[in-house]
Amino acid sequence: MKKDSAKTKKTVLKKCRWLVIPIALLTLAFILISHRPGRYNPVKVVDNNQVSPYLTHQLMPAVYNGAQRGEPFEVAVTQEGLNDAIARSPQPIRLHNITLSDAQVIFTPDQIILMATARAQPVDFVITAELNPIIDQHGLLNIHVNRVALGAIKITGLAKWIAASAYSNWLSSTGTDPNNLAARVCQSLLNDEPFEPVFEVSGKRLQVEQMQLAREMVKLRLIPVSDQSHQP
Repeated sequence: MKKDSAKTKKTVLKKCRWLVIPIALLTLAFILISHRPGRYNPVKVVDNNQVSPYLTHQLMPAVYNGAQRGEPFEVAVTQEGLNDAIARSPQPIRLHNITLSDAQVIFTPDQIILMATARAQPVDFVITAELNPIIDQHGLLNIHVNRVALGAIKITGLAKWIAASAYSNWLSSTGTDPNNLAARVCQSLLNDEPFEPVFEVSGKRLQVEQMQLAREMVKLRLIPVSDQSHQP
């Protein structure tokens, strides 16, 4: 009887051990994805229906005035100003069953960091994307995704798969031209495809010739572009 009891006890302990391991792993995974980076502090605004004063009074006038001169010029985009504009933009953004809100951008000398709250009921997580934009010798911009993390867990491949599906749905549902600037930016993020960083302001075409990352800002050198230079 004692041998049977000891054997039964040993079997129960063995089963419990195999139950504890997956529970511990699930607990650890939950702690990791629930991690909230210390630098995540999105801007909160009282009225997000108001257009950002940074855009209307600083950034856009600087770009517009520079474009009118028809000469190369420089513009500094500040982290503070851009985050104010982001906070006033339409939110949340929905990707399949996940919604993204409270976005924030951080400029460092090495990379651009994007952060947002990913809501998947009933829990919220912080998602982080680390980007490395590079302009090559041909003047093409590539926005390489170094890393995407959910909490403290790296999910770069999964994030790109979800984003690619959302991008495909966006193109088909809106009829967006895959060659326009927004689409080319998405293609660069998803597939490392370089593109011409050219945009238009009040009928003037401008190209980002240089991009210099710094602490809490990015400095852009913009040059005027003629239509002839983009003809085949």
